[in-house]
Amino acid sequence: MKNQKLFLIALLVVPWLTIPLLGRKAFKRFLPSAIFMCTFTKALDFYGEKKNWWKFFSGIRPFNSMNFMNFGPYFVTSLWVLKLTFGRLPLFIISNTLLHIIFIFGGLKLVEGFRIFSLERLTKLQYLVLSFFRALVLYAFQYLTEPTPPKKKWYR
Repeated sequence: MKNQKLFLIALLVVPWLTIPLLGRKAFKRFLPSAIFMCTFTKALDFYGEKKNWWKFFSGIRPFNSMNFMNFGPYFVTSLWVLKLTFGRLPLFIISNTLLHIIFIFGGLKLVEGFRIFSLERLTKLQYLVLSFFRALVLYAFQYLTEPTPPKKKWYR
């Protein structure tokens, strides 16, 4: 149990240590999308838990263990992926899919071992499809909220 609490705190804190490397301009630009994605993910967490797709274990009161994943790695990764790939949809899709594959087929055993969450009625492939859908929602939200570039003048 003690190791779980240390792991949860590390999940929350360590990703945030990379934020200064992101840059202030990029942080401000992509912050609304990251906040939206955390909110969307939290709603999906409630729905998925109700449908018994996955199970969240207790975290550090008053939060369940998924809050640490949501406000740590998910939030910060959303910022970084958008900074590195926004405007290049194929690169966004490829990099996001690779990140999800690495997590689902590698990191999932780690989070299950530390009793963060486990898949119940959802297969790994179904979870991958759901994660891919979330990535598309993230990109679409950023695309829709991105200020439009100035129109090109028809004269020089």
